[in-house]
Parts: sequence; structure tokens; C-alpha cells
Amino acid sequence: MERTARAIAAGDLDARVGLPGTDVDDELAAVGRAIDTMAAELSRHRSLERAFLMSISHDLRTPLTSIRGYAEALAEGAADDEESRRRAALITEAEARRLERLVADLLELARLDAREFSLHPGPVDAGEVARHAALALQPAAQESGLQLVVDPGDGPEPAAMAMADPERLAQVVANLVENALKYAATTVEVATRTVSGGETIEIAVADDGPGIDPGDLPRVFERLYTSRHQPGRKVGTGLGLAIVRELVAAMDGRVDVGSTPEGGTRFVVSLPAATGEGASTSWRTTADGSSSSTTTSSPSASSSSSNPPAGGSSS
Repeated sequence: MERTARAIAAGDLDARVGLPGTDVDDELAAVGRAIDTMAAELSRHRSLERAFLMSISHDLRTPLTSIRGYAEALAEGAADDEESRRRAALITEAEARRLERLVADLLELARLDAREFSLHPGPVDAGEVARHAALALQPAAQESGLQLVVDPGDGPEPAAMAMADPERLAQVVANLVENALKYAATTVEVATRTVSGGETIEIAVADDGPGIDPGDLPRVFERLYTSRHQPGRKVGTGLGLAIVRELVAAMDGRVDVGSTPEGGTRFVVSLPAATGEGASTSWRTTADGSSSSTTTSSPSASSSSSNPPAGGSSS
């Protein structure tokens, strides 16, 4: 066990204790199995990290190649008419924005991993936040020939007041809608409701795409996860669901994924309902685990945090 531990510390994650199941003290066998399990998990995480870096490298290289190609064409005079120059400029701008978005999402994940991000929770109308965040992506839906159906939230039911950061909640909804736009066949639906006797607010985003294989469900919130069924449309960066999971957890909620009765995919964000209109607490978590808090008056249902989220909104 000592030799195996030293080998693992030196970087050999294939090292194993390999104690037999017989003729070994139970406590020693348990320690040996724990060391082997730890080594296996470390090896798995290293493989995931390598796959993540390879995917990021590919996603960075593709737009850079396009930008360089069009820049060289302009410099060499290959784009010798106004229309060609305009097309080169538009494509270069689009690819630059794609790079900017990817870098912003990477920075956002780094802040979330380091627990260096700020939240300003308070009572917010979750339905109204979800509606505005989803409708901001209406042009992207129309460009893909898809219908984006958003619960109007203006019926006789009372507002679905959740305890959340409005900017971060809008970011969560935007990322879920972007993901749905990748795989939907015709329609993406966004709806908000109050459940559990008024104690929980749910925001659901559903698409009528090919669905997710049950074996892949535990992996959908991994970074750069993509469906095996189809490559999906080029919407977002592939990091959105990982960001969603981290932000929802930071707001004391959870996010679940499952299949719709028609075979599509449905994500559900569950957040605690706001219990009152009193003061709310804002806090910042730092890398060392310490936190600071300040008490402020509660924002109105339609207000936004005065401080934008780190890394910018994903919408």
C-alpha cells in the first residue's frame, strides 16, 4: 500500500494495491480497496481533463483558422470587390464573437470552480425573468426555423416568486434554451410553475428533438458534452450546461433532465420560493472558502442586479 501510494503521488495512476480478498485483515483490505478506488477516480478525471482540453483546442482553432484565412485574403487583395470584402468582414466578426463567447464561458467556469463569484439573491418573478431571457433568443430560433413557445406568465395565477439572483437566473435560462435550440426538430417550450405547495418554483425548458440516451443522462452536465444522436446546430459553446449546474447549485436549487412523453428532452430547474419581501443577503465566496455578506433591501420582481455576472451573460 505504501509503494502504491508513492507511485500514485509520482503520477502513476495505473498503480494498484491489488490485495487478494482472502487471508488479509479486513481493515487493511478496506484501506487497499480505498486506495485503488482513489487511483481509478483520479485516472478517470485525468482522462476527462485531457478530452476537455482537446475539445477546447479544437473549438479555438476552428474560428482562428477562419479569421486568419479571411485576413490573408484581404491582405493579398483576393477580395477585390465590395461584396467579397463585406462578406469577409462579416464572417471575421462572427468568428471573433464566437471566440469571445468561448473565452467568456471558460472564465465563468474557472470562477465557479474557484468559488470566486458573486450572487445577489432576492425575491424575483421567475416567470418574468425566464420569459425575457428566452425571448432574447427568438432571433436565433427563427434563424434555425424553430418555434420558441414561452409561457406568457400573465394569467390569473400569482407570480412565481423565487429566491434567486435575477441576472444569474436569466443566464441559466438562456443556456438551457440555447441547448434546446441545438437539438429541437420544430419547437422549444419554456414554462414556469409553482409546486410543492408553493415552496418550490420550477422552470422547464423542453425540446422535441431526438432525446438523450438513458445511459448518457448522468453525463449531460459535463463540460463539452454533446449528444451521440446528432451533432446539433452550432448554438452556444458546449459549456452552457456545466455552467447551469454550478449556478443553480449556488442558488440552493437543483437541475434535472429527463425525456418528454414525445421522446424529446426536458430540463427542469427547481429553486426555493421566496418566503417574504424582507431584506436579502448578497455574498461573495472566495477561493479559500471564506465568505462575506451584506444585507440590502429586496429587489422588485422585475428588477435586475446592479452588478453584472462575472464573465458576462451567456445570452
